[in-house]
Amino acid sequence: MRTSPRTGCWIPPTWSSPSAMTQLNIRPPSGIERIRANLFTSTFLPADFDNSYRPYVELTGDIAQTLNALSPQLKRSRRSALSSSILEAIAAERTQLSRDSGLRGGLPIHPLRLVFELQQLLSTDLTLCLDMGSFHLWIARHLYSFKARQVLITNGQQTLGVALPWAIAASIVRPADKVLSISGDGGFLFSAMELETAVRLKANIVHMVWIDGTYDMVAAQEKLKYGRTSGIDFGPVDVVKYAEAFGAKGLMIRTPDEITPVLKRAFDLPGPVIVGVHVDYRDNVKLFEMVNEASIH
Repeated sequence: MRTSPRTGCWIPPTWSSPSAMTQLNIRPPSGIERIRANLFTSTFLPADFDNSYRPYVELTGDIAQTLNALSPQLKRSRRSALSSSILEAIAAERTQLSRDSGLRGGLPIHPLRLVFELQQLLSTDLTLCLDMGSFHLWIARHLYSFKARQVLITNGQQTLGVALPWAIAASIVRPADKVLSISGDGGFLFSAMELETAVRLKANIVHMVWIDGTYDMVAAQEKLKYGRTSGIDFGPVDVVKYAEAFGAKGLMIRTPDEITPVLKRAFDLPGPVIVGVHVDYRDNVKLFEMVNEASIH
């Protein structure tokens, strides 16, 4: 038995080959510092401490062996009343939000209506690649996926433009899957030239562009810091004509009821397809109020 020289904690047997190396990164939700609980982390490298992430115990080594060793020690005959009440409340909240989101109409389209429709399309054979921007916060908070590695998501800021290249890569690695990537119109322009690569490779991908004509996430941060915005407006950009100029196909979603039919049609078309939709971000301030302020700086 070995112990960590830094924490004095048990280290399970090391992996037998590099292919067995895996990392389980457990991040606390915002506000975890207010919860009286001990955080345990299992990883093949020492934890990277910061103000909100301070594991009480580190288990360093092969994660599979670690969990196999710990599992017999975990004894719980039934779910606690507190756990049950919390899970029931979460389920009820999700059901109500889904019901309300599905009824949202109006133009431009509200992000929650888009998330509602995307949730219905998120089958197990679909890989979703997300860029960075205001749309990303709506999806990260309200879209649920319960399949490992189904949603590729960039958790840091300053990463605009990653979604389209990710989608191309995903279509190569998972040729049998449907691949959907999503970006804002600002993020799309950071790597839109890669549409040439997608066309040349005949990549069967659908890239969805949420259009509002601004760098909205930048605008939100500017308002917080300076009380005003600067240099955040651009466009208009016709994503359909842009797609056609590269030899791809372009479609537009013009009403909430067109979201699912247009996306299904896009998946039925061979090669890369760009789908544009105009989005109403007026409720972003309400979304940001639910997010730890430090996470958007």
